[in-house]
Amino acid sequence: MMRRVALVRVLAVSCLLSCGAPPPASAKASGTMRDCFVDLERGSSANIVCEFPLQPSQAEREELAKQTSGYLKDVQCTVSIRIERSLIATAIATPDYLFQAPPQPVACNVTMPGRTTGATTLPDQTIPITGTFAPKVTIKDGVATQATPGLANVQGVSRIISLPVVAYVNRAGFLREGMLKTVNAWMGHMRQTKARAG
Repeated sequence: MMRRVALVRVLAVSCLLSCGAPPPASAKASGTMRDCFVDLERGSSANIVCEFPLQPSQAEREELAKQTSGYLKDVQCTVSIRIERSLIATAIATPDYLFQAPPQPVACNVTMPGRTTGATTLPDQTIPITGTFAPKVTIKDGVATQATPGLANVQGVSRIISLPVVAYVNRAGFLREGMLKTVNAWMGHMRQTKARAG
């Protein structure tokens, strides 16, 4: 099973649109996780704009290989976040709300393992892919009760590979639980910050 910490970071970004790690070569990030959280918390512009780089842990890479029957070895991504600050503010301030983020583009480098043919071992192959995250969070009585990352529109790999990955990311129970914990903690933090500010 994938480690929760790194994967929850991936989904927290897609959910509250902020977070990070080193960017892939094809999608160089100009920001970091900290930049996204600072902009979310302290920014004053109409939009939250940042790039969130994602890099899986070794355990997550092993799970990725398992879930794709060995076709994928690694994936490193950068989510380009651009969302109206008012959407986040409304979600935090409204006790009963369905937060639906607009699709946020993600660019990834996917590494497929080299294959052995006879006495020849081919090198690993890295290909660029793209997709979107459009997280959805249901809030009841000021508490996030349901969440999904909304991974979709994967381009650059065959559907044989993309479909199980999309299904896994969007349906995995522990990922949804991690999103809920992160969203609830962040909403609580933002409410406290707003209350202190008066």
